[in-house]
Parts: sequence; C-alpha cells; structure tokens
Amino acid sequence: MAKAYNDIGIELRVKGKTDTKYPAAILVEIKSTPATGQAGGTLEVTTHSDPTKVYIPDRPDTGDMDYTFNYTEANYTAVKAICDNAERDILIKYPDGTGVEYSGICQVWHNEVSVGAVLECTLHTVPATSPADLTSQEVAAKITASV
Repeated sequence: MAKAYNDIGIELRVKGKTDTKYPAAILVEIKSTPATGQAGGTLEVTTHSDPTKVYIPDRPDTGDMDYTFNYTEANYTAVKAICDNAERDILIKYPDGTGVEYSGICQVWHNEVSVGAVLECTLHTVPATSPADLTSQEVAAKITASV
C-alpha cells in the first residue's frame, strides 16, 4: 500500500449528460485541480436563554472549481468545445485510480501573461451537483475502454 501519492497522472475527463461513459482520452493535460469541497458556513441560532452564542452548520459550499492548463491552439480548442452553456459531467481521476465526479457548466479563458511566463488558460466550472468521491472500480467502470 502506498504511503502517499504525488500529482503525476491526475486526469480530467468531461462528457455530455446523455453520454453513458467518459471518453478514453483525457480532455487536456492539466496543471492544477481544485479542492473538491469546502467547509460549510455557520448559522447563529442564539436565543435569550443561551449563556453563549450557539451555532449550527450551514450547507457546504463547493464554490467555483477551476483547472489550469497550458495554452496551445489544440488545448484551447478542445476545452472551448465543451464550453457551450450545457451542464456536463466532470471526472477527476487520481493516480491511484480513485476519483471525484460532479456536474457543472464550463467556461474557459486565457490567463494573464507576464514577461518570461508560460501561456496558460483556465477551465472554470460552476458546479451544479456536489462532488462525489468514487472508488477506483467505480472510476474504471465510467471510462470507455482504450482500444
């Protein structure tokens, strides 16, 4: 059993809502992946009978989920093709085969550029569902087999 994993081999796949499986090929090679959850806020429910303030948890907020990738015409064209205001299924596959899946609407843009920098773009996703953790078996079953 591995003690830990590094970032080598993280993959991103995107499919339409009516597609049964994710494509065998990744969308593009990515440089960063987002956190797949955030702590929920708190709601204050203190009444006059409470000696201290009392709170209950609010809903978790996934927030925006952004991916960074290197700009090439081919990469940008591939990502732009999925940015059509349609909700899509998004799968992050980790090096151990496990993953996270959620649905969302995709947007893409060119990032700022400074002297001596690599041209990069951002794939911005607005989640429509909460990210769900998947086992390696569940991830494998969702991806079209390579031929």
